[in-house]
Amino acid sequence: MNGQKLYSCIVLSGGKSKRMGQDKGSMIIQEKPMILHILERLNYKINDATIVLNDSKRIADYHSLLNQYCDGEIEDNFDYSLEFVEDEIKGKGPISGIMTGLKNIKTDYALVLPCDSPFISEDNIGAMFDLLENNLKSNNDVDAIIPFHIKSNKDKFKDNEEFNFDDAREMSVDMKIQNSEPLHSIYKKENLNNINALLDLDNLYVKSFIRSLKNPCFIEVDNKVLFDEDFRNFNRKEDLVDFEDFGI
Repeated sequence: MNGQKLYSCIVLSGGKSKRMGQDKGSMIIQEKPMILHILERLNYKINDATIVLNDSKRIADYHSLLNQYCDGEIEDNFDYSLEFVEDEIKGKGPISGIMTGLKNIKTDYALVLPCDSPFISEDNIGAMFDLLENNLKSNNDVDAIIPFHIKSNKDKFKDNEEFNFDDAREMSVDMKIQNSEPLHSIYKKENLNNINALLDLDNLYVKSFIRSLKNPCFIEVDNKVLFDEDFRNFNRKEDLVDFEDFGI
């Protein structure tokens, strides 16, 4: 681990995978576990990664699985420190996993990724951290970097002939949040209290967390920096049928 990077990553692996019918992160895709595709793409990008799982048995299972597919010790395969942690609050969905991850990261910001997104690219990860770094260098102390899609909103602007769909400035913040990728975003550790407040209200929507942030930064997907394919994930067994057409 080089110890030079400024950022972390939280990999959410504690879902029940009801639609898939089996644990997704441990599924073998192109001869390796799905989560390993993600961990390998984080090399040379981060200081540390926290994998959030829902119980100690699952943590042991992931250790055993990665031992089978990694060379030597697991940690020797990555240019960052790797930690497995148990979700603090069970059954509350990804927002609880984000909270647990933020408590355990070793830097001020973390990219959140779900374990079922093996198509995430090194370019995407780098672009997200570059945008964060550019904001911080400009003294813009952002709370988050949030990708969002504009294509699904084109019908909302169909009466505006002058609207340029390559420019998302006309979209309201709420519209960007509605069409965001909250599980492929960067969050600041300092905003843990926002999540705690939502959990106290049993508000489990990650997009509610985004709405609570004072200074989020939004970036449009399919803007020649981030691409739709990076956000493709596996939810159902049917999703596996044509995955080879996309490559990993």
